[in-house]
Amino acid sequence: KKDVKEEPNSILFFGSIQKYKGLNYLIRAEPLISKEIPQLKIIIAGSVGRAGSFQSYEKLMVNRDRFECHTHFIPNDMVPELFQRASLIVLPYIQASQSGVIPIAYAFKKPVVVTDVGSIPDVVDNGRTGFVVPPKDSEALADATIKLLKDGALRTEMGENGYQKTKDELSWD
Repeated sequence: KKDVKEEPNSILFFGSIQKYKGLNYLIRAEPLISKEIPQLKIIIAGSVGRAGSFQSYEKLMVNRDRFECHTHFIPNDMVPELFQRASLIVLPYIQASQSGVIPIAYAFKKPVVVTDVGSIPDVVDNGRTGFVVPPKDSEALADATIKLLKDGALRTEMGENGYQKTKDELSWD
């Protein structure tokens, strides 16, 4: 296992790319975030699925150079590097029951920005381990992301809180 340095102002969207995961709202938030964070990088990592196409997402990208896209199955040995590189993890889901991405983010001491859908808010303490925003709201997503990217101390604190939550509440024990 190699340690990879965090890349400043980098956001990770991780997991299979499906409509219910709301990636289009993150893509629409990019110009709003870039206005405040000019060195923004959005890393999209996950397979598109059998019937899906990534073209509709690419058409939404205003500043294509801000995106790094890995639209294929992500092998296990690539996962740690992606999470280590990211400043924070964003889950802009429009519907979901839960997500395995959040415990992974916490294991890497990364704060999360998630939407208030399904049981996702049950594992994110708003203001402590990340931010919970309304679904389908690119502006709220952008605001929460900007707040975290601009405040390194807050990101570190929330990442530590998430890591502790994993140990206290989300472990097999």
